[in-house]
Amino acid sequence: MTTYHVRAAGEEDVEAVLALRRHAEEWLKAAGIEQWTKSAYGARVIEGWIGAGSTFVVSTDDGEIIGSLSLDKGDPDFWTPEELKVPALYLYKFIIRSDHRGSGLGDVLLDWSGYRTELVGDLWLRLDCWRDNAGLHKYYLDRGFQHLTTRTHPVRMSGALFERPAELRLATQATTANLIDHTLSGETFPPLGVAR
Repeated sequence: MTTYHVRAAGEEDVEAVLALRRHAEEWLKAAGIEQWTKSAYGARVIEGWIGAGSTFVVSTDDGEIIGSLSLDKGDPDFWTPEELKVPALYLYKFIIRSDHRGSGLGDVLLDWSGYRTELVGDLWLRLDCWRDNAGLHKYYLDRGFQHLTTRTHPVRMSGALFERPAELRLATQATTANLIDHTLSGETFPPLGVAR
């Protein structure tokens, strides 16, 4: 079993998270997926989320950062004012370096994101993703998300809206990823006594 660590990102992590973003851009391009092509815009967004304390990094035992995600409020470009009143936390820029995929780490991090959502008193984990990336839609549907609707925006290609209950836990004991949560004093996630 591989052990990973999650913690809040700081200013010292900006370059590592931007490198993950560039890695994801290259991987998507090689896969023939037109997504995340505006590097400068993506970098500004990531820097803003890190500065706001909304981004978390995932590292190996030796401290190498291999993943990141952000949890923040909803994007009013896609969610209506009424939808934004729903008690929800929103997942953004969920990146796992390609050589660490397949271990179940993504499933564990989605469960962890739901747990973080519950900790702040919200009921739903939501996201918006690229409208025409059917493979990504299937990924989230297979992990308990429901597709709510797809909306268009004049200059942005995101807009496929998904949500799942924050309390949902789908990672299984069969996963080979073990997560240590340094936002909670270095506890193993899920916490002892909480079924995985």
